[in-house]
Amino acid sequence: MQVESIMTEQVHTVAQSITLGELRKIFSQVNYHHLLVVENGQLLGVISDRDVLRMSSPYLDITGEDKAPLSAEDQELLDQTADSFMSKNLVTVLPDTLIDAAAILLLEHNISCLPILSEDDEVKGILTWKDMLKYYVYVR
Repeated sequence: MQVESIMTEQVHTVAQSITLGELRKIFSQVNYHHLLVVENGQLLGVISDRDVLRMSSPYLDITGEDKAPLSAEDQELLDQTADSFMSKNLVTVLPDTLIDAAAILLLEHNISCLPILSEDDEVKGILTWKDMLKYYVYVR
């Protein structure tokens, strides 16, 4: 079986100029964990919710009356753009890649998703470790 049969075709893409603050808002409103960074139709990187969490200050989400105003350092952090912290060394596969081969790539590279690209490097979808788990548990 090939990855195109289990990949997610609807992929949320962002520009490399998107800020950490904007990414935090996106991830707080969706139930997926990866965004593909695309410019002019070319895949440039991947950002996970864990990347965003790693880059964020632990004090940004403190609520209540005693919440301090946003520090200059925190504002500078929120203004950082995706191109400064996105994963750029990408492992990608074609839609006709075998699912078992994709699973091996995820494990060997210790990554949680694989962008699916066409022969012309057009983004076709994304395959996550969760998609793989569903396949091995429910389909196989």
